Amino acid sequence: MNTEMEPVTISLIRPDDDQVETNHMENIEHEALVGAELTLKEATKSATIATLGDTPFNNDGEELEHHAIVATEIVSDPVEPHHPDPIQVNAVVLLDPRLTDCAEVLEATNKRGLFTMAVIPKPKRITGSEFYPTAEALLEFGVHQVYEPPIGQKFDITECANHLQTVEQQQNIRFLGVIPLREAAVDYSDILAAMLGLHVHNDLGLCSARRDKGLMKTAVANAGLRVAKFARLTAQDGSDVPNAIKSLELDFPVVVKTPRGMSTMDVYICGSMEEAVRRSGEIVRSVGPDGKKANYSLLEEFLVGNEFAVNLIASPTTPRGVQVTDIWEYNKKSTDGTMVNTWQTMVDPHCDTYASLVRYAEGVCRAVGIKYGFAHVELMSRYDEKKNKFVDPVMVEVGARLAGGRKAIMAGGTVSGWETF
Repeated sequence: MNTEMEPVTISLIRPDDDQVETNHMENIEHEALVGAELTLKEATKSATIATLGDTPFNNDGEELEHHAIVATEIVSDPVEPHHPDPIQVNAVVLLDPRLTDCAEVLEATNKRGLFTMAVIPKPKRITGSEFYPTAEALLEFGVHQVYEPPIGQKFDITECANHLQTVEQQQNIRFLGVIPLREAAVDYSDILAAMLGLHVHNDLGLCSARRDKGLMKTAVANAGLRVAKFARLTAQDGSDVPNAIKSLELDFPVVVKTPRGMSTMDVYICGSMEEAVRRSGEIVRSVGPDGKKANYSLLEEFLVGNEFAVNLIASPTTPRGVQVTDIWEYNKKSTDGTMVNTWQTMVDPHCDTYASLVRYAEGVCRAVGIKYGFAHVELMSRYDEKKNKFVDPVMVEVGARLAGGRKAIMAGGTVSGWETF
């Protein structure tokens, strides 16, 4: 075999009906497409060969040579081009939904002609549960399809993404976004969106900071915003609590809570050293409200002042990346060692009295990488009578999700003409 390859002319034969004519042949210039010359016997056994010469169908043609194909020619106009099926329906993923939030969300998706796919990470077999609905309950409620892991198998984000991408191809739909509808879903909702090839998701490098309260405070503090004093405690008997309180120079009461909780679950206001030690040990030894082992407890200073919930929408189209939609002032009372919200009042986010709350909440969202969708910031602030405004806001926590307590629904009922969804 001659190893030096020279440019050759290959006849591309396109049969028309049962006959082949010379006007159906097209010469293509290409280098290094053919390999060693084959004998006629070898050529008849090969499915892909290159025949060199004018044409094998004319008697006065050049002597024919058969060569093995060693490369594939990519042509601009293939004989049978592939035309993918048109995208027919746009869709959204509702991650870990609750029936209490589904009605308004489904109404909004149906209004926009969107296909809805619900994902249940931890299926519950209690029919009719509003907080952990079954697939059957969601389908009856109006969701188009539901994905849940097979019985006996734990939820896996990769398997879920594989399933949703298969659904996209087989059912001619296109997912536009992933909407977390529960606090426990905010960290992996953005991971799922990225695995679906979407660009509308929050900063992946800060996923944990949007869920873990310790990492959350670190990210906000790194952005130059005030946070409560805190320490991570790992001793299963709570023996590291006294040193932490001394190091942080805290006075009682102090707050001890799980790092990945929700609402007021596993959040304790401790008025003595003994209670703080006991609560910290219980959290470290236990499984958290999200079903995962708590590797540490959080010790925090007890914040004094008025508590607010600031709700926001994040989008690159807003001037500062996030925009406050509504603010609610809580009225809480201490019950069984924790603070319970008894009622809440909606206040005007455009009023100068709450200007520092707006700026602080926007900064918190940017600090933890919230770029798309809903955000919910809970914070404490004290009222300055001389300035006639609230000052020195400090974060309690932030959630990259729709606010709980049906605040968005109440906001729509409070503000005339405002469509929340």
